[in-house]
Order: sequence, then structure tokens, then C-alpha cells
Amino acid sequence: MYTINSQSHVPIYEQIVAIIKDYCIRGVLEPGEKLMSVREMSAHILVNPNTVSKAYKELERIGIIETKLGKGAYVAYSRDNGPNQEALALFRKNLEQLILEANYLQIEEQELKGLVSAYYTSLEG
Repeated sequence: MYTINSQSHVPIYEQIVAIIKDYCIRGVLEPGEKLMSVREMSAHILVNPNTVSKAYKELERIGIIETKLGKGAYVAYSRDNGPNQEALALFRKNLEQLILEANYLQIEEQELKGLVSAYYTSLEG
């Protein structure tokens, strides 16, 4: 279910965060659903438990999951929830960087809009 690319330049904990966010958005993980424990996840994807713990802490910080002491981590994300303000600020900062990178790569605004539109369409399917 969870696949990590060990050859990627993206840190493993960020890959875990991205996968869980993606699964929540696509409905693979539903609000209230229990996630694997840190140990289970680390054994499943063959990474250090500290890496999974770091990912879970980031997911909790941005409101995707919630941790219940002694019970585990659960999906908190719901399309009905408003955006987490901290996550929204981080998104805006990242978007600025992506637009700067697109400009550097000479990607025209219309092409960039097309890429964004295509990705949104893929999320719906």
C-alpha cells in the first residue's frame, strides 16, 4: 500500500507525508480511520521508526492526522474541514517557490495552469 522511493532526492519522511495526504484526498484513507502504528509502518516500508515518527508528527502538525495517546494515529482530514492555517501558509510559500522554478524553466503561465488543471482532474478520477 505504501511505496517509498529510496533513490529519490525527496526525504523519506516527506514521501510518507505526501503519500498519506494523497490517500486522504483520494478517499483511500477515510476520516477516523486508524493508521498503522509507527513500528508497523516502519516494518512495512523498511525504514527507521524515527523516520515514520517524524512524518506522523508533521501530519499531525498540519491537521491531517491526530494522535490519541495509547491508541494510535487516526485520519483527521476531511474535505468538509476548513484548511489548517499553518498548512495554508506553508502551501503559499511552496507555491511561490514552484512558480519561481517554473519561470526559471521557462514554463509559460498557460502551460503551468494546464499542468495544475490536469493534476486536479486526476484527483477526481
